[in-house]
Amino acid sequence: MQKQPKWLIQFEEARQAGTPGIILTGNTNDLVYVDGQSIPPCLVKIYLGQYLQRLGYEVFYFSLSHGLQHLPSPDNNRLRSEVIQKIANPRDVEQVLSTFTPILRRRDIKVALVVDYADHICPTAQGMNAVLAPQHLFALQTFHAWGVDDEIRASDNMIILISHENQVNELLTRTGSGYRVITVDLPGEEERFAFTNLLLSLRTRGRAKDFAPLSIDLTPQEFARCSGGLRLRDLEALFRQAQAQGEQIGVTRQMVREYKAIVIRQMAKNLLEVKEPETGFEAVAGLRHAVDYFRRLVWRFHSGASDVPQAILLAGVPGCGKSFIVLALAKELNFPCLIMRNIRERWIGASEQNLEQVLWITETLAPCLIWIDELDQALGQRTTGESMDAGTSERMLARIWEFMGSMKHRGRILWVATTNRPDLLDAATLDRFQIVIPFIHPSPSEVCELLPLLAQQLNRSLADDVRMEEIVNLPNMKSPTVRALQEVIAKAGELADWEEKKVGMPIRHHHLLKAASLYKPNYNPTLHEFIALTALRMTTFQDLLPWRDENGWRPGYTLPPYLEELVTPEGDLDIFKLNERIQQLQQQLQWERFAKQV
Repeated sequence: MQKQPKWLIQFEEARQAGTPGIILTGNTNDLVYVDGQSIPPCLVKIYLGQYLQRLGYEVFYFSLSHGLQHLPSPDNNRLRSEVIQKIANPRDVEQVLSTFTPILRRRDIKVALVVDYADHICPTAQGMNAVLAPQHLFALQTFHAWGVDDEIRASDNMIILISHENQVNELLTRTGSGYRVITVDLPGEEERFAFTNLLLSLRTRGRAKDFAPLSIDLTPQEFARCSGGLRLRDLEALFRQAQAQGEQIGVTRQMVREYKAIVIRQMAKNLLEVKEPETGFEAVAGLRHAVDYFRRLVWRFHSGASDVPQAILLAGVPGCGKSFIVLALAKELNFPCLIMRNIRERWIGASEQNLEQVLWITETLAPCLIWIDELDQALGQRTTGESMDAGTSERMLARIWEFMGSMKHRGRILWVATTNRPDLLDAATLDRFQIVIPFIHPSPSEVCELLPLLAQQLNRSLADDVRMEEIVNLPNMKSPTVRALQEVIAKAGELADWEEKKVGMPIRHHHLLKAASLYKPNYNPTLHEFIALTALRMTTFQDLLPWRDENGWRPGYTLPPYLEELVTPEGDLDIFKLNERIQQLQQQLQWERFAKQV
């Protein structure tokens, strides 16, 4: 038999411990289905009402839109007439709550009041409860008084507040209020599997017109595994949508990927984007130092190692493959890749609420990889005192570091951050990343490896007469970025097509040579060198340097020109010369900025 949902187990623990109040938050608008029970799939509040009814409770629902409602029972309706007679307006908050105060204190009955959309009845006020409307203040004070009322605590009666926006007032959610906050998580794989089998069984019981089958290559177990992050009502909608579209092949993996990306983005209020990468390390050219490390990391994750890193930083010059390899890593790990977008807002408390929503979704989707792009801009910086945003940056960073460092997430949530400006990161931020991998301009040997692969990605092919050594020795090909090489390939393809007056022609040597000769770097080489050297200085292990492996020099690697005087014959960085050069570049960049201003 399927296990009960985690939130219901926590609810029962709180009930048996005598906790008078429960606040349900998180996935509270979803369906609940437990295989082997006689309760059909229904909303959380309906399932909870029926669950409590079976325990002998008389259950009442209250919301502003529907007012007070009684859940009919064949055995227990003794309070219904008494309550209805006392309340003239079942939508009036004061009347309803005042009526229930003496009822909740009684020990001769078992009654549960389920308050739906509690966020709208006792909303958060960001520490300024005095500005709440009188109706909200009355409800807040009443709920708080119930939570600490000794007579209510001595009875078996319960108050359940259901939140749909995680906006219940802090007076009720803080410790000592008499309420326990329980998060309803997204359904796990076992719950999705049971619900999928239910939908498929309905097809054989006269509901074939309502629900599509699974595609022939997708078993219920595989569907349950790849649909992580979807609610049960999303699964139902997906089966109905596939049937309505007349899909003869049924629900496919591609449909699940597309639907999941949309749903999670909506749940996260566009704060998270979901990527399901289709290519792994086989599509990565160059970057041997990073690929070698990640291959070992993937093996350790899959082998269940308990000491895998929780946070990895990829730092270095723009356009050199950081983003591409993050997606490849997610593919090899078989993890969904969650990309964190800008979570900061101008309204008080909104940024912290956004962060909590992101962390909740991340935790429910584990195992997963969460990617913070442009780390130097995404989260703000920790300062020596309170920041100009009333301490929001400090609180958010502290919360992220707490979540990132939690041992219960090790091996289940991998944080990967990328930055093009490692020089802007403070020491506190850097300290949270156990592994720092540098990304610098590709070496000549890596350029030779990159050009054919980039041509393939653009649906182009290089002719047999292309002489790579001549291309890489051009003066403006000494320190290119991967993005620049891609543009050179595109330009060479344009020249080839124009010469033959036909699209998609093979790129011959003279096309590539001309395109490379015409290329003009549009970045500041001083800034790029400064970024590359700063990233190298941050690197945590010698074998993560691009020209090194665990045995010493990487075979066939040629250093970029700006590193030739900074690396010893043994392959070590000369730290004194490195720091000296970084300081020179800083002064040069400051001078360039000053010259622009005047």
